[in-house]
Amino acid sequence: MHLPNFIRRTAVYRLALYYLVVLLAAAMGCALLGILPYSPLNLAFSTLLILGVCWLVNMLFARSFGAKSSRDSVLITGLILVLIITPMAPTDGKAIGYAVFASSWAMASKYMFTINRRHIFNPAAFGAVLAAITLGSSVTWWIGGSLYLLPFVIGGGILILLKMSCAEMLLAFAAAALATVMLTSEPALLASSLSQVVLHSMFFFFAFVMVTEPHTAPLGRTRRLAYGAIIGIFFAPEIHLGSFYTTPEFALLVGNVFALLSDQRRLQRARPRPASA
Repeated sequence: MHLPNFIRRTAVYRLALYYLVVLLAAAMGCALLGILPYSPLNLAFSTLLILGVCWLVNMLFARSFGAKSSRDSVLITGLILVLIITPMAPTDGKAIGYAVFASSWAMASKYMFTINRRHIFNPAAFGAVLAAITLGSSVTWWIGGSLYLLPFVIGGGILILLKMSCAEMLLAFAAAALATVMLTSEPALLASSLSQVVLHSMFFFFAFVMVTEPHTAPLGRTRRLAYGAIIGIFFAPEIHLGSFYTTPEFALLVGNVFALLSDQRRLQRARPRPASA
């Protein structure tokens, strides 16, 4: 397929950054118009807070580890967190603490959980899961709940898909997720359950932004198909392990673990080798 010049000339991470900035701008516009149930002031404050924390924590870790830092990567992680953590008021200390905790650990995971200088977990997902476990509160993925924002989510997501040539992986994710929803829903509620997942949840944003993350997705057609399918199964809202119900961010971490364990070359390079005689 012949790609537009703009897509061909733009690096993957830069294109993802543009995509997230457009989504945030669209969300701010909807908030100003009263379409979204969030205050523009709260959204602006949340954006500055989360991006500021991500920038500061990343700078501290990069200096401590003597590592080069990618500005685009920091901004992408920060913007993802902005779009999935409910916008908070400047006076809401509990929500601010939650955002600071999730953002700090998202950036820390890039340095603390790595193999061969490649992080194991999707940073935003790791920060969200750890915050849920530690603080007992989960991200809301608010960016995916509005039909007004859906055209922006899908339109930009298609550009990401074309750039990365990952259609098969996303189809595996979508097929597994929807099939699991169908198998776990009451027959009378099937149509409603599918509509809720596809149109009124983070389904498209999660697929285009999180599943496609190049540093944590595996290589190879078979492994990528399995990766998408595994995430899709755990993405379904009715999947649970005992009393623990999975979340999209948890599903992504499960996929990250699969990607690591299925990459034997990466694991072998990570194992310490005995000193030669």
